[in-house]
Amino acid sequence: MTRFKVLAGAAALAASLSLASAAPNDEPADGFVFDAMTAPATVSYSGTVEDVSIGNQRSEASVYRIEHRAPNLTERFYLSPSRLHGDSIVIRGEQSFFVDVRRHRVLQTENDAANDQIARDDNYILLRSNYRAVKQAEESFDGREVRSIALINKYTNNVTMLVRVDLQSKLVLDKQQFASDGSLVSEVRFESVRYTADIPEADFRLPKQFATVHGPTFGEPSKDVAEVVRTAGFPARGPKFLPDGFSPVEGHMIELKNIPTLQLLYSDGIRTVSLFENAGEVAVDLQPLHPQPASISGHDAHYAEQGPNTLLTWADGPLHFALVGDLRIDELQRIAASL
Repeated sequence: MTRFKVLAGAAALAASLSLASAAPNDEPADGFVFDAMTAPATVSYSGTVEDVSIGNQRSEASVYRIEHRAPNLTERFYLSPSRLHGDSIVIRGEQSFFVDVRRHRVLQTENDAANDQIARDDNYILLRSNYRAVKQAEESFDGREVRSIALINKYTNNVTMLVRVDLQSKLVLDKQQFASDGSLVSEVRFESVRYTADIPEADFRLPKQFATVHGPTFGEPSKDVAEVVRTAGFPARGPKFLPDGFSPVEGHMIELKNIPTLQLLYSDGIRTVSLFENAGEVAVDLQPLHPQPASISGHDAHYAEQGPNTLLTWADGPLHFALVGDLRIDELQRIAASL
């Protein structure tokens, strides 16, 4: 997995900090979640973000300064870890730019942060179908009064996510996600927050001395996942099994290493899993993650963990597959076997 893909994942998590609500304290808990869809267009802010992902094999952490000017300008400047220090991500509407200081380049790609699963209409419906939003007690966080909202999975009755919403600004100052056994798998904390619309345009400019490199080519996403599979250009497959609450969200064709690759996204409103498949070569390189052996219907497979995410790859004849999601390896194996 490339360095930028790791950063893109961190950016997507960081985007969830913009959950918000304009609801008064007596508003039902789901009102706090619903207003997440409009908050980034109205709230401007700056601060520091601490982002931690916890896995059995390895964990990852990053710290960055963030500036957001409503409706659609954001910059994240990385302070740690050392390999990312000085790098940044600039988001302008639907475009995302990773400023790689060491390589003196800007990598332009699709705005991964815009894919925040909670802030999208279709996945909000999934979230409300699969989770109960329950208010917790008011408390203080980073010196501000917040309301905690627990999102409880209707199938397991476990808390999957806990968010702490600033009662004044309606910005989420803390987001925690939990595994099925109740252990913490990720947390995104917003500290030293300052609300201001006085953020200059210059803060979102890209360095002129750096070359711009275009990232993977993305096709237009389609919500008709079955049609995307049928028209992939090779004998693509869709899974016959999905965990409770998961539904197809969208699919599209992308270019990975100049090979047409099908990407399908499934979600239950909070958790997601992506399926990559092509007729060329391995879609996801696990070698940097020290993969472990596995088996899929008699086929050799390998899996690895990256924070709370599990990655599983295998081949069946000329087809190569990869599943990436915040699910257990046994759940990914059941999805894989159904292909």
